[in-house]
Amino acid sequence: MQQINPETTNPPRLDSTELRTALSQFTGTELWYRHSLNKRMLYTDGIRYFAKNGGEIGAYWLLDKTALEICPLLDRTNQAFDVVSVIVNLDHSADIIVTDGNEEPLLRLDINFTDLQNGEWRFYLIEDGDHRVMLLPSEY
Repeated sequence: MQQINPETTNPPRLDSTELRTALSQFTGTELWYRHSLNKRMLYTDGIRYFAKNGGEIGAYWLLDKTALEICPLLDRTNQAFDVVSVIVNLDHSADIIVTDGNEEPLLRLDINFTDLQNGEWRFYLIEDGDHRVMLLPSEY
């Protein structure tokens, strides 16, 4: 019988419903995490959970895209509250749509392929002093 090493074996991927249910449990945050490439960007426990459990090997790419493309744009336009929606299509393409708090579109990015779970995933980006914080709507 072959033994499985839990330290090197990836846990089974959550489906969209399981991930959505898990994310709904986050209200507030215990810790703040700083993005390694954009020190101004912080994110919450819920965003960290999403980055770890989104897709086959995580969705840290979304944090990078947010830190390196979306946050600088919002800094230039002096936006204090924004919504980032990631819409994953059945063909594994995705659209990232950034709007202001009044649903006015600010940016749209097309992603040719992602292994992120299907559906729409929404996040908030808020300005908090010298930082821009990414958080789940349930953590706001």
